[in-house]
Amino acid sequence: MQYTVNRQEKHKTEIKVDIPKDAFEKVYKDVLLGFGKDAKIAGFRPGNAPDEVLESHIGHAKLLNETASFLVSKHIGEILKKEDLSPLDSPQIAVHSLSKGSPFSFSASFTQRPKVKVGDWKKIKVKKQKAKGVTDEDVNLSIKNIHEAWVKRKTATTEDAGKKTEDTEEKSGKFIYDAHGNKVFFEDKKTLRSSSSRDSTAGLKISQEDTSEIDDEFAKAVGAKDLANLKEIVRRDLEALVSDQTEINFEQAIFAEFLKIADFEPPEILIEDELNRMIIRLNSELEQQGKKIEEYLKEQQATVEELKKKWREQAEKNVKISLILEQIGKEEKIQIEKTEIGAALQNTNQTNLTEEQKKSLENYIAFSIFQAKTLDLVKKTVSGGLVK
Repeated sequence: MQYTVNRQEKHKTEIKVDIPKDAFEKVYKDVLLGFGKDAKIAGFRPGNAPDEVLESHIGHAKLLNETASFLVSKHIGEILKKEDLSPLDSPQIAVHSLSKGSPFSFSASFTQRPKVKVGDWKKIKVKKQKAKGVTDEDVNLSIKNIHEAWVKRKTATTEDAGKKTEDTEEKSGKFIYDAHGNKVFFEDKKTLRSSSSRDSTAGLKISQEDTSEIDDEFAKAVGAKDLANLKEIVRRDLEALVSDQTEINFEQAIFAEFLKIADFEPPEILIEDELNRMIIRLNSELEQQGKKIEEYLKEQQATVEELKKKWREQAEKNVKISLILEQIGKEEKIQIEKTEIGAALQNTNQTNLTEEQKKSLENYIAFSIFQAKTLDLVKKTVSGGLVK
């Protein structure tokens, strides 16, 4: 067997393989014998039929395809290992010659995983900003915004608007307004809240009781015991949001340093995948707000492709950071235990999933845990203390 590896631009790679006639014939006969062991042919005991009878019974096309499939799988696996190649997608196989009594040749094309060079990342030092304290003024402003949004929703004049509001709230039932008066649903994974914050605000709802004062009655109408209790809830939410945002800012500062020292070009296939995920996340967020992506696109006066073009730079950064974390995790030998995956899947309903889907979900969970553990290690390593 002879082969050549052609490394092209943007990580595109093509392997051309030539297998001599004798090597092909040997595998062809092995495949024929394999079929012959179980073939039931009138006048012959299993395994005793002549080759020409077996070929006629099984079919030349099937035998050739089985032989080619075996050789492709065998040699591609060997070449990938020998050349240290790691495809990001399934290799596309093109057969150039396939006939009995002749050499066999084929090619495999795929996108190669880039060689990620992170540099000496352990020398990076990033100071973490101290979380800003939540003041009484912050709490009062948030409650004021909650009250204004609540009154506005209560006084909706059209029946359709009221029905839409009820439907949206009924589907979720778990929300609160942030310090800017925006309604925040807990199902939105991008919303940053602690578990205690979720529990304390899960019952907040709009009631139909009329009021225009920020008092105990208003607090009760949105699910709190009284105004003092509402202030406690809001303060806890704001403190969680501030703390989480501080952590995000710390991570973003680390990522910015990574991008300075990393030297590689992310493959187009990964950038496109990330753009598609960004569209899916947007669609999910809009659904939680009772909106459709078509409405959003109309408001933005843009198409999906135009959004992708606008987000492309960020998508490229996201891919780079993900690959950097993956490389660091491999170098630092980050391990994932089966118990960790099991715990993450504990509350996931897998009843209607196929075995392939379950395996895909497990792989996704494992990679997510791997990335999170790697990021935790990175943050501990590069932390340069707190900035007041």
